[in-house]
Amino acid sequence: MKVTNVKIQRIKAPKNKLLAFADVVIDDSLIICDFQIFTSVKGYFVGMPSRKMPDGSWKETVISLDAALADHLKGTILRVFEDEQAMLDIEAKSN
Repeated sequence: MKVTNVKIQRIKAPKNKLLAFADVVIDDSLIICDFQIFTSVKGYFVGMPSRKMPDGSWKETVISLDAALADHLKGTILRVFEDEQAMLDIEAKSN
C-alpha cells in the first residue's frame, strides 16, 4: 500500500484545536476523507475520520486493524501538513 496523494484543507480561522482536515489517496485508487489535524501542547496530531453521534459523542468512521498502518497514514499526513506550514511561515516572513 502506498499513499499517493495527501490534500490538506486548512480551517481559515480555527476556533479551537482543530486546524485542518486531510484526504488521503492510496494506490491512486482509494480515498479516505476527513482525517483531522489538531494542535496540542505536545504538538500536532492526527485523528481518524469520525462523526458526531446524536448523544454528542464521537465515533470513528475509519478504523485501522493494523496499528502500523494507522501510524503510517497519520505520519504521512503530519509530514505534508508540517511541510505546508513551513512554506506558509516562510511566505509570511517574506511579506
